[in-house]
Amino acid sequence: MHKIGVALVLILALTLHLQAQSDVSKSRWKSKEIVVDGNDHEWQKPLNFYDDKSGLLFAISNDQRNVYFAFTVRDEIKMRKLMGAGWSVELSSKEKDRKFNATLTFPAIKMSGMGKRPGSEFEKKVAGNPVIDAYRLQIQSVAAKGFLSNQTELKLNDRKGINIAIGADSTQFIVYEIAIPLKELMAENSTQLDELITLNVSVNGLERPSSGGGQSGRSGGRSGGGMSEMGGGRQGGGMGGGMGGRSGGRMGGGRSGGGMQHEGGYNGNGGDRSTLFEKASFKQKFTLTRN
Repeated sequence: MHKIGVALVLILALTLHLQAQSDVSKSRWKSKEIVVDGNDHEWQKPLNFYDDKSGLLFAISNDQRNVYFAFTVRDEIKMRKLMGAGWSVELSSKEKDRKFNATLTFPAIKMSGMGKRPGSEFEKKVAGNPVIDAYRLQIQSVAAKGFLSNQTELKLNDRKGINIAIGADSTQFIVYEIAIPLKELMAENSTQLDELITLNVSVNGLERPSSGGGQSGRSGGRSGGGMSEMGGGRQGGGMGGGMGGRSGGRMGGGRSGGGMQHEGGYNGNGGDRSTLFEKASFKQKFTLTRN
Protein backbone atom coordinates (compact mmCIF):
# COMPACT_ATOMS: atom_id res chain seq x y z
CA MET A 1 0.00 0.00 0.00
CA HIS A 2 2.87 2.35 0.82
CA LYS A 3 4.38 1.80 -2.64
CA ILE A 4 1.01 2.49 -4.28
CA GLY A 5 0.72 5.76 -2.34
CA VAL A 6 4.20 6.86 -3.41
CA ALA A 7 3.39 5.98 -7.02
CA LEU A 8 0.20 8.05 -6.93
CA VAL A 9 2.10 11.02 -5.52
CA LEU A 10 4.70 10.76 -8.29
CA ILE A 11 2.00 10.52 -10.97
CA LEU A 12 0.23 13.57 -9.52
CA ALA A 13 3.48 15.54 -9.39
CA LEU A 14 4.25 14.63 -13.02
CA THR A 15 0.75 15.64 -14.11
CA LEU A 16 1.00 19.02 -12.41
CA HIS A 17 4.44 19.56 -13.95
CA LEU A 18 3.12 18.83 -17.43
CA GLN A 19 0.14 21.13 -16.90
CA ALA A 20 2.46 23.91 -15.80
CA GLN A 21 4.68 23.37 -18.83
CA SER A 22 1.65 23.49 -21.14
CA ASP A 23 1.17 27.15 -20.17
CA VAL A 24 4.70 28.00 -21.31
CA SER A 25 5.25 29.06 -24.90
CA LYS A 26 8.46 29.65 -26.83
CA SER A 27 9.50 32.93 -28.29
CA ARG A 28 9.83 32.81 -32.07
CA TRP A 29 13.37 33.24 -33.34
CA LYS A 30 13.67 36.45 -35.32
CA SER A 31 13.83 35.09 -38.85
CA LYS A 32 14.21 38.49 -40.53
CA GLU A 33 14.98 42.04 -39.53
CA ILE A 34 12.38 43.68 -37.29
CA VAL A 35 12.30 47.45 -37.69
CA VAL A 36 10.65 48.97 -34.63
CA ASP A 37 8.58 51.61 -36.38
CA GLY A 38 4.98 50.90 -35.34
CA ASN A 39 4.26 48.79 -38.41
CA ASP A 40 3.90 45.04 -37.92
CA HIS A 41 4.40 43.97 -41.56
CA GLU A 42 7.64 42.13 -40.69
CA TRP A 43 5.87 39.94 -38.13
CA GLN A 44 4.61 36.48 -38.97
CA LYS A 45 0.83 36.50 -39.27
CA PRO A 46 -1.37 35.87 -37.51
CA LEU A 47 0.10 37.19 -34.27
CA ASN A 48 0.02 34.03 -32.21
CA PHE A 49 -1.38 35.15 -28.84
CA TYR A 50 -4.76 36.65 -27.99
CA ASP A 51 -6.41 37.79 -24.76
CA ASP A 52 -10.19 38.15 -25.05
CA LYS A 53 -10.77 40.50 -22.11
CA SER A 54 -8.31 43.19 -23.17
CA GLY A 55 -8.68 42.44 -26.88
CA LEU A 56 -4.90 42.37 -27.31
CA LEU A 57 -3.29 40.27 -30.00
CA PHE A 58 0.47 39.94 -29.62
CA ALA A 59 3.59 38.08 -30.62
CA ILE A 60 7.01 37.53 -29.03
CA SER A 61 10.31 37.10 -30.83
CA ASN A 62 13.99 37.20 -29.92
CA ASP A 63 17.49 37.02 -31.31
CA GLN A 64 20.83 36.84 -29.50
CA ARG A 65 20.63 40.43 -28.29
CA ASN A 66 16.98 41.48 -27.97
CA VAL A 67 13.48 40.34 -27.14
CA TYR A 68 10.75 41.85 -29.34
CA PHE A 69 7.03 42.36 -28.84
CA ALA A 70 4.21 43.42 -31.16
CA PHE A 71 0.77 44.30 -29.73
CA THR A 72 -2.40 45.32 -31.53
CA VAL A 73 -6.16 45.54 -30.90
CA ARG A 74 -8.77 44.81 -33.56
CA ASP A 75 -11.71 46.27 -31.64
CA GLU A 76 -12.33 50.02 -31.86
CA ILE A 77 -13.76 50.43 -28.37
CA LYS A 78 -11.05 48.35 -26.69
CA MET A 79 -8.42 50.25 -28.67
CA ARG A 80 -9.73 53.53 -27.29
CA LYS A 81 -9.75 52.05 -23.79
CA LEU A 82 -6.09 51.11 -24.21
CA MET A 83 -5.22 54.65 -25.21
CA GLY A 84 -7.55 56.46 -22.81
CA ALA A 85 -6.88 54.41 -19.66
CA GLY A 86 -3.21 53.51 -20.08
CA TRP A 87 -1.58 50.10 -19.81
CA SER A 88 1.65 48.39 -18.78
CA VAL A 89 3.98 45.58 -19.82
CA GLU A 90 5.93 43.78 -17.08
CA LEU A 91 8.68 41.21 -17.62
CA SER A 92 9.98 39.10 -14.78
CA SER A 93 12.10 36.03 -14.07
CA LYS A 94 12.79 34.13 -10.86
CA GLU A 95 15.66 32.05 -12.21
CA LYS A 96 18.80 31.92 -10.11
CA ASP A 97 21.41 34.49 -11.16
CA ARG A 98 19.00 35.76 -13.81
CA LYS A 99 16.28 37.39 -11.71
CA PHE A 100 14.66 40.59 -12.89
CA ASN A 101 11.40 42.53 -12.77
CA ALA A 102 11.03 45.38 -15.25
CA THR A 103 8.02 47.39 -16.34
CA LEU A 104 7.04 49.72 -19.18
CA THR A 105 4.01 51.92 -18.47
CA PHE A 106 2.12 53.64 -21.29
CA PRO A 107 0.32 56.73 -19.94
CA ALA A 108 -3.39 57.47 -20.12
CA ILE A 109 -4.15 60.04 -22.80
CA LYS A 110 -7.27 62.21 -22.67
CA MET A 111 -9.45 61.10 -25.56
CA SER A 112 -11.78 64.11 -25.62
CA GLY A 113 -11.76 65.85 -28.98
CA MET A 114 -10.02 63.08 -30.86
CA GLY A 115 -11.49 62.61 -34.31
CA LYS A 116 -13.56 59.77 -35.63
CA ARG A 117 -12.18 57.03 -37.79
CA PRO A 118 -12.71 57.58 -41.52
CA GLY A 119 -16.15 56.33 -42.48
CA SER A 120 -16.11 55.34 -46.14
CA GLU A 121 -13.84 52.83 -47.81
CA PHE A 122 -12.41 55.66 -49.95
CA GLU A 123 -11.58 57.72 -46.87
CA LYS A 124 -9.80 54.76 -45.33
CA LYS A 125 -7.55 54.48 -48.36
CA VAL A 126 -6.59 58.15 -48.50
CA ALA A 127 -6.29 58.86 -44.80
CA GLY A 128 -4.91 57.21 -41.72
CA ASN A 129 -6.72 56.84 -38.44
CA PRO A 130 -6.98 60.36 -36.94
CA VAL A 131 -7.56 58.88 -33.46
CA ILE A 132 -4.18 57.14 -33.58
CA ASP A 133 -2.53 60.20 -35.12
CA ALA A 134 -3.81 62.41 -32.28
CA TYR A 135 -2.77 59.84 -29.69
CA ARG A 136 0.77 59.64 -31.06
CA LEU A 137 1.11 63.42 -30.89
CA GLN A 138 0.24 63.39 -27.19
CA ILE A 139 2.31 60.43 -26.05
CA GLN A 140 5.99 61.35 -26.19
CA SER A 141 7.47 58.97 -23.64
CA VAL A 142 6.88 55.80 -21.64
CA ALA A 143 7.73 55.28 -17.96
CA ALA A 144 10.31 52.58 -17.23
CA LYS A 145 11.27 50.75 -14.04
CA GLY A 146 13.56 47.88 -13.12
CA PHE A 147 15.92 47.90 -16.12
CA LEU A 148 19.67 47.58 -15.56
CA SER A 149 20.35 50.97 -17.15
CA ASN A 150 18.14 52.53 -14.43
CA GLN A 151 16.18 54.51 -17.01
CA THR A 152 12.91 55.93 -15.75
CA GLU A 153 11.60 57.50 -18.95
CA LEU A 154 11.92 56.34 -22.54
CA LYS A 155 11.28 58.50 -25.58
CA LEU A 156 9.46 56.90 -28.47
CA ASN A 157 11.45 56.05 -31.62
CA ASP A 158 14.70 56.73 -29.78
CA ARG A 159 16.44 53.72 -31.40
CA LYS A 160 18.94 53.64 -28.54
CA GLY A 161 18.73 50.86 -26.00
CA ILE A 162 15.08 50.05 -25.35
CA ASN A 163 13.17 50.98 -28.51
CA ILE A 164 9.41 51.64 -28.61
CA ALA A 165 7.27 52.76 -31.54
CA ILE A 166 3.54 53.28 -32.02
CA GLY A 167 1.81 53.17 -35.37
CA ALA A 168 -0.98 51.47 -37.27
CA ASP A 169 -1.36 48.33 -39.36
CA SER A 170 -2.92 48.06 -42.82
CA THR A 171 -6.42 48.09 -41.31
CA GLN A 172 -5.66 51.27 -39.33
CA PHE A 173 -5.70 49.67 -35.90
CA ILE A 174 -3.01 50.62 -33.41
CA VAL A 175 0.32 48.76 -33.25
CA TYR A 176 2.86 48.90 -30.42
CA GLU A 177 6.32 47.53 -31.20
CA ILE A 178 8.94 47.07 -28.49
CA ALA A 179 12.56 45.90 -28.60
CA ILE A 180 14.32 45.32 -25.29
CA PRO A 181 18.04 44.45 -25.20
CA LEU A 182 18.59 41.35 -23.07
CA LYS A 183 21.43 43.18 -21.32
CA GLU A 184 18.74 45.49 -19.88
CA LEU A 185 17.23 42.49 -18.09
CA MET A 186 20.22 40.39 -17.03
CA ALA A 187 24.00 40.43 -17.11
CA GLU A 188 25.32 39.65 -20.59
CA ASN A 189 27.52 36.81 -19.37
CA SER A 190 24.48 35.08 -17.82
CA THR A 191 22.26 35.03 -20.91
CA GLN A 192 21.72 31.51 -22.27
CA LEU A 193 18.62 32.03 -24.50
CA ASP A 194 16.62 29.46 -22.56
CA GLU A 195 15.37 31.80 -19.84
CA LEU A 196 11.82 31.37 -18.53
CA ILE A 197 10.15 34.79 -18.54
CA THR A 198 6.71 35.88 -17.39
CA LEU A 199 4.94 38.57 -19.39
CA ASN A 200 2.30 40.39 -17.33
CA VAL A 201 0.09 42.86 -19.20
CA SER A 202 -2.38 45.15 -17.43
CA VAL A 203 -4.88 47.51 -19.08
CA ASN A 204 -6.41 50.06 -16.72
CA GLY A 205 -10.14 50.69 -16.55
CA LEU A 206 -11.67 53.91 -17.79
CA GLU A 207 -13.27 56.30 -15.33
CA ARG A 208 -16.93 55.47 -14.90
CA PRO A 209 -19.21 58.43 -15.73
CA SER A 210 -21.32 59.63 -12.84
CA SER A 211 -25.10 59.77 -13.09
CA GLY A 212 -24.87 63.53 -13.48
CA GLY A 213 -22.89 63.22 -16.68
CA GLY A 214 -19.55 63.93 -15.07
CA GLN A 215 -16.89 61.48 -14.06
CA SER A 216 -16.25 60.11 -10.64
CA GLY A 217 -14.14 57.39 -9.13
CA ARG A 218 -11.42 55.35 -10.69
CA SER A 219 -11.31 51.77 -11.83
CA GLY A 220 -8.08 49.92 -12.26
CA GLY A 221 -5.81 52.95 -12.30
CA ARG A 222 -5.52 56.38 -13.86
CA SER A 223 -7.79 57.05 -16.81
CA GLY A 224 -7.61 59.63 -19.52
CA GLY A 225 -11.31 59.80 -20.28
CA GLY A 226 -14.67 58.24 -19.67
CA MET A 227 -17.09 56.54 -22.01
CA SER A 228 -18.58 59.85 -23.07
CA GLU A 229 -15.26 60.69 -24.72
CA MET A 230 -15.11 57.51 -26.74
CA GLY A 231 -17.84 58.28 -29.24
CA GLY A 232 -17.30 57.92 -32.93
CA GLY A 233 -15.67 54.53 -32.84
CA ARG A 234 -17.13 51.68 -34.83
CA GLN A 235 -17.73 48.34 -33.23
CA GLY A 236 -16.78 45.30 -35.18
CA GLY A 237 -19.23 42.77 -36.45
CA GLY A 238 -19.32 39.08 -35.65
CA MET A 239 -16.45 36.79 -34.91
CA GLY A 240 -14.46 35.49 -37.84
CA GLY A 241 -12.95 32.06 -37.77
CA GLY A 242 -11.93 29.93 -34.83
CA MET A 243 -8.66 29.80 -33.02
CA GLY A 244 -8.13 26.08 -33.09
CA GLY A 245 -5.18 24.45 -34.78
CA ARG A 246 -2.01 26.05 -35.98
CA SER A 247 -3.67 28.51 -38.32
CA GLY A 248 -5.02 30.63 -35.49
CA GLY A 249 -3.44 32.38 -32.54
CA ARG A 250 -2.86 30.89 -29.12
CA MET A 251 -4.81 32.25 -26.18
CA GLY A 252 -2.67 34.33 -23.87
CA GLY A 253 -3.05 33.75 -20.17
CA GLY A 254 -5.25 30.70 -20.61
CA ARG A 255 -8.39 32.68 -21.44
CA SER A 256 -11.23 31.30 -23.46
CA GLY A 257 -13.73 32.86 -25.78
CA GLY A 258 -13.31 35.39 -28.57
CA GLY A 259 -12.21 34.57 -32.07
CA MET A 260 -9.74 35.56 -34.73
CA GLN A 261 -9.76 35.40 -38.48
CA HIS A 262 -6.86 33.34 -39.78
CA GLU A 263 -5.37 36.27 -41.67
CA GLY A 264 -7.87 39.13 -41.67
CA GLY A 265 -7.63 39.78 -37.94
CA TYR A 266 -10.04 39.98 -35.06
CA ASN A 267 -13.39 41.72 -35.22
CA GLY A 268 -14.72 42.35 -31.74
CA ASN A 269 -18.48 42.38 -31.26
CA GLY A 270 -18.33 45.14 -28.66
CA GLY A 271 -19.53 42.93 -25.82
CA ASP A 272 -20.49 44.28 -22.41
CA ARG A 273 -19.32 47.88 -22.19
CA SER A 274 -19.11 47.62 -18.41
CA THR A 275 -15.75 45.89 -18.94
CA LEU A 276 -14.40 49.23 -20.16
CA PHE A 277 -14.38 50.41 -16.56
CA GLU A 278 -12.64 47.31 -15.24
CA LYS A 279 -8.95 46.54 -15.16
CA ALA A 280 -7.97 43.72 -17.52
CA SER A 281 -4.78 41.76 -16.99
CA PHE A 282 -3.21 38.51 -18.09
CA LYS A 283 0.06 36.60 -17.85
CA GLN A 284 1.93 34.60 -20.46
CA LYS A 285 5.00 32.56 -19.62
CA PHE A 286 7.52 32.00 -22.38
CA THR A 287 11.10 30.92 -22.90
CA LEU A 288 13.67 32.58 -25.10
CA THR A 289 14.84 30.45 -27.99
CA ARG A 290 18.07 29.77 -29.87
CA ASN A 291 18.44 29.84 -33.63
